[in-house]
Amino acid sequence: MTDPATPTAPAAGRAAQRAFAGLLARPLVTAASDPELYRMVTRHLAAVRAAARVLGYRLASSGQAFRLVRVPVDGAVTAPPPPAGRPERRVLALTCVLAAAAADVTGPVSLAELSGQVEQLTTGAAATVSPYEPSLLAHRRQLIAAAGLLEYWGVLRRRPAGPAPDPDWTGSGDGPGPSYDVDPAALELLTSPDVLAAALARPPEPAPASAGDGASRLVRTLRALAETPAVLYAELDGDDAASLRATRALRSREVTSLLGGQVEARAEGLALIIDDEPRNPLTADWPGPGRAGWVSLLLADAAARAGQGQPDGAVTLTSAQVDEQASALLADRPEELGGDPAAVRAAAERQLVPLGLVRVGADGGWWLSPVAGRYRATVDHPVDAQGGQP
Repeated sequence: MTDPATPTAPAAGRAAQRAFAGLLARPLVTAASDPELYRMVTRHLAAVRAAARVLGYRLASSGQAFRLVRVPVDGAVTAPPPPAGRPERRVLALTCVLAAAAADVTGPVSLAELSGQVEQLTTGAAATVSPYEPSLLAHRRQLIAAAGLLEYWGVLRRRPAGPAPDPDWTGSGDGPGPSYDVDPAALELLTSPDVLAAALARPPEPAPASAGDGASRLVRTLRALAETPAVLYAELDGDDAASLRATRALRSREVTSLLGGQVEARAEGLALIIDDEPRNPLTADWPGPGRAGWVSLLLADAAARAGQGQPDGAVTLTSAQVDEQASALLADRPEELGGDPAAVRAAAERQLVPLGLVRVGADGGWWLSPVAGRYRATVDHPVDAQGGQP
């Protein structure tokens, strides 16, 4: 979600901001996994390290790999809404086991060989992950998804196909499957013991108010501005909300010095709007030219009008009300949208939830963020049959 360009820092400053933004979006990068981002971080290493320190983060390096470590504050981290298509817990567990198997690899390795090691690591009395059975299609699909995650993070690098590669190891389970090289530097950063300890440590008990609270509050505020779509006063505790209101101009300058853009001050809170010329890795091309984006915008717009406004600027709807709006939208544009109301609603949620504009409650009801008010669909906007904007 972007706004027109605003006055920015000199070219070197903008490049450093983009390098830091790239690490926020992709915190583990290698020279092979993302050469452009790796070069940007290398060129502006001092500035990137300084930006990380402002947020209480640290930049770790090993070989030709960097990792931005999000150090918890008071046992918690600040994270953006979960992305669409995020891996399920089983895939994440197998990713960890696959990384452990890769630690013993010294040369090229096939997926079939890694599969055998994962099977061994998940069987026996000492195993803490439910057994992986390579004979099961569902398990092989989960393993290939785990391997894909390690490829993305640069831990595994797929080797060129041999003269007669198996076209579908996942489907058949026959043959060696894809072949990989292991990047030991990326693996070291991914499985760093101190990072794992911080991630798995039990949060400390709340401490009494002290002089150090101000420093923690500052870091939490800057992290929220940098990492989340918006910081809403209603979602902060009383002291944090009062502090942010009093210092919003200073906090705005600090976060824009790290990432560029501008901070939009609204009655309900603050939102960092990052320039997108050129494209910034922290912004989303929404609604974009595709049908799903415009369907989600139309439904969010209708929901904002039909729901119950809250004192903090949010809008709430029951699940039945969301269904009603999806049905009305489909009835108004049957040829353009097609499908059924449930499909329209599901498509919209896949767009709106990762953007932080909608939260779906346990009962299916919607919480529509006050920030959604920035975006309005034109009444006569057509969605073409190919899913694009004319």
